[in-house]
Amino acid sequence: MKLCVNLWLTVLLSTHLLGATTPHDLAFWQSIKAHDFAVPAGESVDRLALEIVDLAGDANPALRDDCGYEILANWVYRKDLLSADQLEAVRRKLIRGMTFHIGESDNPTIFRRSFSALYISILAAQDLRKPFLSEAAFRETLDTTLNCYAAEKDLRGYVPENGWAHATAHAADLVKFLSRNAKLTTADQRRVVEGIAQRCRTVPSVFVWGEDARIAAALSSSIERKDFDPTIFDAWFQTLAEDNKQLWKAPTLDPAAYVRVRTQANVLAQLAARLAAKQPNEVPASFLAALTKLVAELNG
Repeated sequence: MKLCVNLWLTVLLSTHLLGATTPHDLAFWQSIKAHDFAVPAGESVDRLALEIVDLAGDANPALRDDCGYEILANWVYRKDLLSADQLEAVRRKLIRGMTFHIGESDNPTIFRRSFSALYISILAAQDLRKPFLSEAAFRETLDTTLNCYAAEKDLRGYVPENGWAHATAHAADLVKFLSRNAKLTTADQRRVVEGIAQRCRTVPSVFVWGEDARIAAALSSSIERKDFDPTIFDAWFQTLAEDNKQLWKAPTLDPAAYVRVRTQANVLAQLAARLAAKQPNEVPASFLAALTKLVAELNG
């Protein structure tokens, strides 16, 4: 009896802290999609947007992904329906969701963390064309994203019946837009590269759900900046090249070491392919040459 009461109190407290309210059902949200994402008569777009934040944590992909993400993306990015203050209120609520039960694994809490990051990526994209993020809000978003990248233990991709978990990919999507922001400093760029490299070195198995391509897109955002400093990649490239040499010098193959090297190699191969398709003036030639050389060594 005491255990049940404690569990009920935990659920109640987490709901209160996250401001969770879900008075509308799936049919309501599907109706919005069916009517070109129009806000229903008698409803408030800012209140509904805050309610959509709670859909990020729903185990039903029809609510979380098909409705929540698509409606928020349309209201924020396509229709520009929310004011700066309303967007900030949504961001603050999503930030709390990004760290919800972080450190846990193989349970439904991953959906709130992962999709909170994906939902914020919509806001980060909107900020690029119509700035609303204060310096403090941008800093909090970037810091939280990188901290979550380091702390997330649940790295599942597609979950049968529940759909995409995809925390690594969704965090990368957010980093992609944050890395295009004018508020990002050279020091921030270095932190992003270091955080991504560390994430790639700490996964238990190579990415199989397209995460490497999404990470490459995030890295590309920094490389395409006018203030890009190629030296922020130096430490990563040097360490990886040495790790690759040591991997094949060992008398027997170390599976964990192989996964670390191969994961990074796959991400950088995706990055090299992405950059090679750019116009010559979009990517420093010396950096692309160094990246291409490393990728060839890793795959030789």
